Amino acid sequence: MKIIVDKNISKFEELVSLLDDLKDIDFCHLNTEEITNSSIRDAEILFVRSTLKITSNLLDKTNIKFVGSATSGFDHINTSYLENNSIDWCYSPGCNSSSVVHYVMSSIDYLINNNLFDKGDVVGIVGYGNIGSKLSKALNAIGIRNISYDPLLDLKSLKTFDQVKKCKLISFHIPLTVVSKFPTRNIINANLLNNFENKIIINTSRGEIADETAILNNKNITYISDVWCNEPLPKTEIINHSLISTPHIAGYSYDGRINGTINLFKELFIFLGFNENKQNKNNKFIKDFLGVKEINDYPTNISDYSKSFNILKESMDFKVLTKGFKSKLPAEIFKKKRSKHISRRDISPH
Repeated sequence: MKIIVDKNISKFEELVSLLDDLKDIDFCHLNTEEITNSSIRDAEILFVRSTLKITSNLLDKTNIKFVGSATSGFDHINTSYLENNSIDWCYSPGCNSSSVVHYVMSSIDYLINNNLFDKGDVVGIVGYGNIGSKLSKALNAIGIRNISYDPLLDLKSLKTFDQVKKCKLISFHIPLTVVSKFPTRNIINANLLNNFENKIIINTSRGEIADETAILNNKNITYISDVWCNEPLPKTEIINHSLISTPHIAGYSYDGRINGTINLFKELFIFLGFNENKQNKNNKFIKDFLGVKEINDYPTNISDYSKSFNILKESMDFKVLTKGFKSKLPAEIFKKKRSKHISRRDISPH
């Protein structure tokens, strides 16, 4: 059996060489741009990140039977094509949820320190999945009131979108959807923003959930974003307009990346038909080797988040890169900045 693996999947290649149960498998580790239809034609399994589009053009006339992504989203995967062609697939939901919460809390600490947000204000959370629910717990731990909205969940504690819209700060944690009961593309639009005055929006979901032109035309909101339309070719104007701008690194901590790796190995062991004992043995070895830590509690002091992640410096370094580019930041610069992001750890529990 041959398995193609993106070289950027953290620690995967190193771990493969240490697992005896995988010695008979031919692992081929390629750079993202090297993963093409011709290079994967004789492989049965493909492991990627969100930087590679999984399309019919990539997979047509190959032997691929299973595709896995080490990322929390799957909008880069043509799932309909996979399912119609009996190709199994998986992704890694929640793998970087604590990392994104860390990013949002660091941003809020910056806002508090600059008198743009008060601890007595209320945070609205759109999306109460892996990230939104953890963000709520983190905010509760430091005493900041928050309410959440999620049309896909039937929980008594959740509020309506109209209630969340009244909050001083709104943080979005939703997938990018177009054809669905609750489409999210351009959910941050002119109609929404026109009802806002002196509010703050944080977007760590996808660039396309926001109408960036509407944001540029509205002077009554403060926008913080880690994601951009048309990545990896974001518009320099929206990057410089935003109070805090970063190159899609909110979930790019060491822990966030290795959690995606761990999930791929778990799915691989299942696909290979390993029995429960063999799965448990290998999963334990991987976690021990990677130094995985469980986060079951949250700091009571919000400054703990920014002490280990200087969000302002990250933003300033990113904005400097836009100088000399009037329209769009070149893809190679965006990708390089993202790949060079510091190997930060998720916040430790107290």
